[in-house]
Amino acid sequence: MEIAVIVMVWLLIFVGLVGTIVPILPGMVLVFGGILLYALYFGVATVGLTTLTLLGVALALSFVIDILASLYGAKRFGATRYGIWGSTLGGLLGLLLLSLPGLFVGIFLGAVLGEYFWGKKKLEEALHAGIGSILGFLGGTVLKFLLAIAMVIVFVVKVWF
Repeated sequence: MEIAVIVMVWLLIFVGLVGTIVPILPGMVLVFGGILLYALYFGVATVGLTTLTLLGVALALSFVIDILASLYGAKRFGATRYGIWGSTLGGLLGLLLLSLPGLFVGIFLGAVLGEYFWGKKKLEEALHAGIGSILGFLGGTVLKFLLAIAMVIVFVVKVWF
């Protein structure tokens, strides 16, 4: 039974790491879930309550990164609330219709269309906002992946060293 739990833990962690890059999977939740499963099965003391709490804070931070990175990228490139709303809605619609490539296309087109039609910006400015939305999203993805890697390293060091 112990081997099955350990395999499940590492499967959750691996799928979670992939999920930090592939937006359809709740990556950080799966990484934390794998670590939590280990702690619950083998005893919280094996990981440590303080460590689990800090990893939970890291999980919460990942949600903040998601929101702020996209907003920062969009704002930095001149997007208004119209472009931000457009990129959010476009990303969701693109993801639902065309999977991962649709996410990127949706974020970009949503920001451009939001700025151009509702924000009444020139096409060049709207395109600039679309690029910013994509860069913000990608920056947030990289930060979440690095945070997930850090969580795994803390877990491994705490449990096996």
